Amino acid sequence: MNNILLLAGLGTLVVLSSCKDKETVSVEPTEVGETSLNLESYLLKEAPENPVAISQVFANPTPGTKVTVTGEVMGRSEPFVENRAMLVLGDPTKIIPCNRNDDDHCETPWDVCCDDPDVIKTSIATIQILDNEGMPVKEGLKGLGGIQELTTLTVVGTIAEGSNEQNLIINAEGIHVGETDEFMTKNH
Repeated sequence: MNNILLLAGLGTLVVLSSCKDKETVSVEPTEVGETSLNLESYLLKEAPENPVAISQVFANPTPGTKVTVTGEVMGRSEPFVENRAMLVLGDPTKIIPCNRNDDDHCETPWDVCCDDPDVIKTSIATIQILDNEGMPVKEGLKGLGGIQELTTLTVVGTIAEGSNEQNLIINAEGIHVGETDEFMTKNH
């Protein structure tokens, strides 16, 4: 069963879908500031201490609150927003990439299509890096510091305006890149 979740404030497609049927909803992009930042300056050499799972932040997603979360790049078939410093980070304590299920050969295991869509909703966060105008930087995060699908990240940031019990957006101030799932190492 397909379930579509529109994440407020994103100028992108957000899709929660099954491996068999793909359905998308288009949202008009918003104007993005022109100020460019060096995204590499956001990469942290050391993992921040005491990160929490994304699902824990959903218990009280108060905008303006500083958080340190950890998760994996997963939660939809396209977890990166093209030409924008935005990605979807999933909570591996609540959702599981399909390739970690026995005898599953899904081509996009990071879409977590084998999980309950209602659980997925409260187990993913949009991570974004803003420019000096307060808009997502016009540069993609895929490949930055080795970030790809199923990469483990620890993010230090602030819960953004518009976040609530069904939509979590974190303005990143630092990102530590951890391990990448074995699937990506073998298959890409």
